[in-house]
Amino acid sequence: MKYKWILLQVFVISIPMYAQAEAPQVVAAPVPAVEIKYNDPLDPFEEINRTMWDFNYLFLDRYIIRPVAHGYKDYVPNPLRTGVNNFVYNLEEPSSLVNNTLQGKWKWAANAGGRFTVNTTIGLLGLVDVADMMGMHRKQDDFNEVLGYYGTPNGPYFMAPFYGPIVTRELASDWVDGLYFPLSELTFWQSVLKWGLKGLDARSKAIDQERLLDNALDPYAFVKDAYLQHVDYKVFDGDVPSSQADDELLDEYLDELE
Repeated sequence: MKYKWILLQVFVISIPMYAQAEAPQVVAAPVPAVEIKYNDPLDPFEEINRTMWDFNYLFLDRYIIRPVAHGYKDYVPNPLRTGVNNFVYNLEEPSSLVNNTLQGKWKWAANAGGRFTVNTTIGLLGLVDVADMMGMHRKQDDFNEVLGYYGTPNGPYFMAPFYGPIVTRELASDWVDGLYFPLSELTFWQSVLKWGLKGLDARSKAIDQERLLDNALDPYAFVKDAYLQHVDYKVFDGDVPSSQADDELLDEYLDELE
C-alpha cells in the first residue's frame, strides 16, 4: 500500500511537467528595426551632419562655447566688445567694396570704401564706428554672395565640426575675400584670432535665442532652415523671392483649411 501512494505522488507531480513539455512554444515575431531615411535634397549628407551637430551642440557648445560666450557678455564691458567687433569688421570693408562692385551695387561699394577710410583714420583703426554716425551704415558682402547674385546655387548643406553650418558655395569661395588688403596681410594665427573674435561676438548675441533653440522639436532642422534662409536673405539683400513650390504648398494648405 505504501508503494502505491509513492507511485501516485510521482504520477501527479509528473503530469504538469509533461504538460509543460508538450505545450506548444509561442515564438514572438521579431520586431523590425525602425529605419530613418533623410530625403532633403538640400542636405544630402544629413546623417553625417546630424552626427556633427550632436558634437557641436551637445558637447562643444554646451561645455565650452556657451560658458565662454556668457562670460564674455557678462564680464567684458560693452564698449570694449563693441570696439573689438568694429575693428574686426573694419578689416573686411575693402573686400566688401570689391564684392559690391562686382554685383554692380555702386552705392554700397562707395559706402564700403568710405567706411574703411573714415573708420581707419578718424575711428582709430576701426575701433570707433564714426562712419555709422555719419550715416554710412555697415553692409558687407562676401564673395559667395557675388556667386549667388549671378545664379550659383548654394550647393549641399554641411554641419562642419567646430565651425557650424555652411553651404558648399561658401566653402568654395570664402578664401577669395582673404586676397584683398588688409586681410591678405594677416598671418595664419591672426586670421584664426579674427575668426574666433567674430564667432565669439556672434555667439554672445545669440544668447537670447538659446531657449528658442533648446525648446525646438528638432534643433538640427531648426538651425538648418534658419541658416539657409539667412544665406538667401544676404544674397537678395532681404528681398528673397518666393519659390513656386512654396506657393503651391501654401495654396494646398489654404485649400485644406477651407
